[in-house]
Amino acid sequence: MSQHTYPAVPLDFSLRRAFLLKTFRTAGAVSLAGFLAACGGDGDDPADPTAPVDPDPVDPNPPVEPEKFNPFAQFSALQPADANGVMLPKGFSSRIVARSGQAPVSGSSFLWHAAPDGGACYPTDGGGWIYVSNAEMTAPLGGVSALKFDKNGKIIDAYPVLKGTSGNCAGGPTPWNTWLSCEEFELTQQIAGLVWECDPYRPWSDATPPRAWPALGKYAHEAVCVDPANRMLYLTEDAGGGRVYRYVCDSTDWPAGAERPVKFESGQLQVLRIDALPRDANASDAAYADIVGFGKPPASVTWEPVAFPDQGQKSIRDTLRAGGILPPGNYFQKAEGIWFFNGIVFFVTSSNSRIWAYDTANRTLEIIFDGKQGTPETHSIDEPDNITITSFGEMLVAEDAGNLEIGVLRDNGTSQAVMRLVGHDDSEITGPAVSPDGTRLYFSSQRGATGRSEDGITFEILLPTKLVL
Repeated sequence: MSQHTYPAVPLDFSLRRAFLLKTFRTAGAVSLAGFLAACGGDGDDPADPTAPVDPDPVDPNPPVEPEKFNPFAQFSALQPADANGVMLPKGFSSRIVARSGQAPVSGSSFLWHAAPDGGACYPTDGGGWIYVSNAEMTAPLGGVSALKFDKNGKIIDAYPVLKGTSGNCAGGPTPWNTWLSCEEFELTQQIAGLVWECDPYRPWSDATPPRAWPALGKYAHEAVCVDPANRMLYLTEDAGGGRVYRYVCDSTDWPAGAERPVKFESGQLQVLRIDALPRDANASDAAYADIVGFGKPPASVTWEPVAFPDQGQKSIRDTLRAGGILPPGNYFQKAEGIWFFNGIVFFVTSSNSRIWAYDTANRTLEIIFDGKQGTPETHSIDEPDNITITSFGEMLVAEDAGNLEIGVLRDNGTSQAVMRLVGHDDSEITGPAVSPDGTRLYFSSQRGATGRSEDGITFEILLPTKLVL
């Protein structure tokens, strides 16, 4: 087992939430590669016979860079919109790096995809980086594309990474620098969304296309994150009755001592259930507010095996209910973005503006942010969707609707808008990601100012190097 342990989460409820909100910055400012290596958890489900032995595949103590200015720690109120329709704090500036249907690189035949969604950044040799972005379009127009930047932020290449898939919504980066692209659809019991593993550094090739991993489930996938120390993946389902899942690798999926899995085929897919709630209950139902809610102590949970994991999960739930059987797990309203950090799985439920924290060591779940509990001035995040924790240690949350902001989650349980998009009322904000050098923030307006998927826009925010108030 790994000898590394993350800071113990206090059991005293009065101290616990404040600790979870401060935990993002415990690792200091690290590079993206170091941060991803830090994503391992520790000691999840020690009594669970399906829990794997930790092969310590990654260094859980990432190299810490010399402290540098954190542009998200403090900034001014948003200023009037710039020429791109972006409201930003003082010292921040924007540019458009890609438009759907247009070539990001002059003279290239490659056109940027429609409906840009989830995204992430990856370092390249020489100090540059790659930004990948999903296309949430029906087949054959779904997939993943990439923008390649040099160390100065100039776009030097753009190319497809995944083609011919459907509804590629969010996903997540892996500690071994691949991108897991999630399809968000379920048509029948046999035809449903999959998770595709893509290499951001390798343009699409008909001879060696990315691979789908059906064992990660067939359903309307939203996002995924990786706990490498315990060899588990956590996933969300954006569908009626949607669940929060985890996939537990076995020794053939992820051999002891291996730095990464060789496949995802023979492990177990499980769903989350709060112990005090009945199976199939809505975790956000008002009837359970005294058991699980904002301001309530953490709730113990159980991970239950998925019924018929090789079939569409919404269809299976409907079939079980029709037969008088309660499906395993609990329902989380519009479960969307998910991220793993410091032994905690953070995920959002968009329709009720909540951010949840699953403590892997203590096997407990609680709500650390509720956008309905405060005013817009102190709780800017409404209908959260994609989330990311930056190398500066700040959680950034993109809005699915509302006034189309990216908010920064604060230690005191509030949030502050770092970006607001004007004139894109029928769109949503997607794919927030910070470049490995910490100088730029990327995101997209999925449907642009027209509200049409064919008019998506991908933005870059140049971050300040000093405080400007």
